[in-house]
Amino acid sequence: TEADYSLYPVAVESWGGFVFVNLCPESAPDFLSQITGANEQFQRYALADLRIGHSIEYQVDANWKVICENYNECYHCGPVHPELCEIVPVFKQAGGADLDWERGIPHREGAVTFTTTGTTERRMFPGLNEDEQVRHKGDLVYPNLFLSASSDHIAAFLLKARSAGHTTIECHFLFEPYEMDKPEFDYSDAVDFWHKVNGQDWAICERVQQGMGARVHQAGVFSPMEDWNLDIRRYVSDRISAHLPD
Repeated sequence: TEADYSLYPVAVESWGGFVFVNLCPESAPDFLSQITGANEQFQRYALADLRIGHSIEYQVDANWKVICENYNECYHCGPVHPELCEIVPVFKQAGGADLDWERGIPHREGAVTFTTTGTTERRMFPGLNEDEQVRHKGDLVYPNLFLSASSDHIAAFLLKARSAGHTTIECHFLFEPYEMDKPEFDYSDAVDFWHKVNGQDWAICERVQQGMGARVHQAGVFSPMEDWNLDIRRYVSDRISAHLPD
């Protein structure tokens, strides 16, 4: 019968303009429960109404989980991201610990977005609350979507694991159609800033990957500040535990 020779079914859901696919629909967790945090974080940013103003593809010689860990912590921000810390000084304070990601991370006085000056000619997204107008929000939607939201644009990172030591990262910059339809629309202030920060991140991820490959190491050591990095380890261990021998 047709059912005996059909293609394998997959689970498909959409949220915020993104399409999510799970190759094992029988065991797929409830989708809404997986995005509860992000759905709450970005409810006033009208994600689904934004459009891609520019995209950059990066080839990074690091495992995708290393890149997730990098995104999940900010104790590296002070020494690695001087330009970013000019806009968000708290990133370099106390090793980037105790940051309130639910409320958002405050910019320095007078800064409202992620550009070199912290300002832009683009208007803020309509509907943002007072905090979101001067704070940055970020979230990792597991397993491979990073969302970093400023008051006028969003940087969306899609990770594609190519091998144990290589990841393709698509970085899409999302803007309001209201701004993109203007003849003078220019995305370069945000894109140039992010491109610098991204390059700094990918470089240290590649160094971590090199360190992981050094045969002299028997195990790694986690700093007390790496508590948030447990997220990616728990995500992976929860999904492979059922396939491990007793």
